[in-house]
Amino acid sequence: MDYSAQSVTALLRGPLITTPQGWVVIFAAIVYFTLAVTFGAFDLTPPLVKSPSVAITICIFWPFIVFLQFVKSGLPSFRPSILSAVITGLYAAAPFIYVGWKLWE
Repeated sequence: MDYSAQSVTALLRGPLITTPQGWVVIFAAIVYFTLAVTFGAFDLTPPLVKSPSVAITICIFWPFIVFLQFVKSGLPSFRPSILSAVITGLYAAAPFIYVGWKLWE
């Protein structure tokens, strides 16, 4: 099905919940929401971040970036793909990979 001419609701009901790469997007959103709540509730500052509010902002907006990558890489048909799910997972984990890389240096 060509989702480029469909509504966003069709995209959310279709590929987002039925493809492996969609599951990665949902899982990443849950993880980042949980982290945002944790950073806000306990006033925690993760490594390499200046304040909890910066960490919360990253946790709120990064799932949207992952979703946009999911849409960009999946158009027009959003065929299920394990390789695409891995790539989406790497996009989702990019902030953690960056922090790990900077701490490793």
